[in-house]
Amino acid sequence: MNFFPIIALKGKPFDMGFTHGRSLVQQINANLVLYMKIIRSYTGVNHDRVLEMAREFLPVLQEAAPMIVEEMEGIARGAGISMGSVLVLNARTELMSASQLNGQCTTIGLTGSRTLNGQALLAQNWDWTPHSKTGTAFFLMEPTQGQRALVFGEAGQVCKIGLNESGLGVLLNILISGDSQIGIPVHVLLRLVLNESDAKKAAVMVKSAKRASASHFLLGDVQGNIIGLEFTTKAVAEIPPDHGAVIHTNHFCNPSVTDTDLTLSILPDTVKRLDRAQELISRKESWAPQELRDIFIDHENGPTSICRHVDTKVPEHLQTETVGSFLFDLFRKKIQATYGQPCQNAYQEVSLA
Repeated sequence: MNFFPIIALKGKPFDMGFTHGRSLVQQINANLVLYMKIIRSYTGVNHDRVLEMAREFLPVLQEAAPMIVEEMEGIARGAGISMGSVLVLNARTELMSASQLNGQCTTIGLTGSRTLNGQALLAQNWDWTPHSKTGTAFFLMEPTQGQRALVFGEAGQVCKIGLNESGLGVLLNILISGDSQIGIPVHVLLRLVLNESDAKKAAVMVKSAKRASASHFLLGDVQGNIIGLEFTTKAVAEIPPDHGAVIHTNHFCNPSVTDTDLTLSILPDTVKRLDRAQELISRKESWAPQELRDIFIDHENGPTSICRHVDTKVPEHLQTETVGSFLFDLFRKKIQATYGQPCQNAYQEVSLA
């Protein structure tokens, strides 16, 4: 059965990065070609200028996340590419033109009041380019300092989503606002979240960080906290549970930041996906983790549905599909994941324990 590679990373940051880079040389180089192509098709910026733009993030990262910079240096050395190329992969969200994005993610967080076992949980469908499925991996991280973590991400990136040994998990929805700056890229900020011990501390860290762009992080922990964080470079707004659930797609929901939202004109399907997910969650008072599959395989309003399949009527560089579906067990430190759409593929377990 096909599945994402599972790579064990141990030791000092550089050593972890080197193992990452050496283990996924082919995937990292393929991702670099992919994103250089996407960024150029979206923005018209050439290869050398993209590298220059990516390197502008380095001083901020050296100050805010020096150990992650060391890990990136290890990735570069292991993969035989430049540090600038690794920065492209980790700042690819900030380097792409937001006006060209298409088809993104659906996330769900449930407090213990809405689960059969009384434990908070997180779950997500990740929708992105079909090419990314072969360029992603799970990473079992065991650093000499800091939290052990189970991270899912694109080859060459330090994080996309994941959980740590304290039982803190984080999911991602890209949001689009009118502001950006040289700061901590979204995918690096996600990794910094996993250095924290609980959702409340992670929220404080995100609020104080110099954020490079907009997104929504869905945080959950074994203390039972479920916190949605919508943010831009200038503001952060919390999304508290509504009847024990935080459900999010790709537009701002907190009124304090909705005036910055550019998503509704770019990704209009985000509203239908949110409404559909909320409707499906409301049909049951309590959910078992595996029952969430019934939501993540939903094809209502397809092809831009919760479970997304390629729409061949749009240009290839804008085609997206559900690359994987993820169910987080924060207490057992395990992730159930599908390799591709959950309507066609079984969930397989990856464990940090």
